[in-house]
Amino acid sequence: MNLVVAFEAILVVCCLISLNLARQAFFPASLFWAFGAACIGITAALGGFKFAGFGAVETYHTTAKHFAGSIGIAAFVLGALAGLFADFFARFYWWILLVLLAVLCAALLFGHWRFSSNIQMGLVGVIFLVGLVRLLSAGMLAIYLILGVVCLVLSKIAVKWLALNTGMDPLNIYHVLVSLAVVSFGLAASRDDWE
Repeated sequence: MNLVVAFEAILVVCCLISLNLARQAFFPASLFWAFGAACIGITAALGGFKFAGFGAVETYHTTAKHFAGSIGIAAFVLGALAGLFADFFARFYWWILLVLLAVLCAALLFGHWRFSSNIQMGLVGVIFLVGLVRLLSAGMLAIYLILGVVCLVLSKIAVKWLALNTGMDPLNIYHVLVSLAVVSFGLAASRDDWE
């Protein structure tokens, strides 16, 4: 079996674990955490088929990869912000969900849903800032958010260096780092029990 396929399968399992953990968050936040994990999980499943030799899914994998890197990360940001502003999200969640669904439909309809690398890193920075703010009130939740951000940043900037020093394939290191980030975000979501 191809080693990349095995790491894609590990990423799918980590996304399923994160989905299960995200169910423990309060309602609107759990939806955002679950959507982000599902986007990455679907991308990993398509990647597993692509690297297993099914060339027909390559275009779907590319589209899903860009979607998960843009909309999936934005969903994680909304999950983190929903935990930070829990009172506001709990009070107005129907309006927030309606507006976000309308924005998502418009973005998909007009094809403007792919964010640049700078915007993606900015979104990851927002999760980091939420983690720093939550460090004062919810220690382990904030640590999981910050750990997830560190893994995502390393998956963008340090994959080649880690591959050179470990002897592993850069794609496998990328999958390990994203797997750790997804599980960290799932653990953060499971600790977000707003009452």
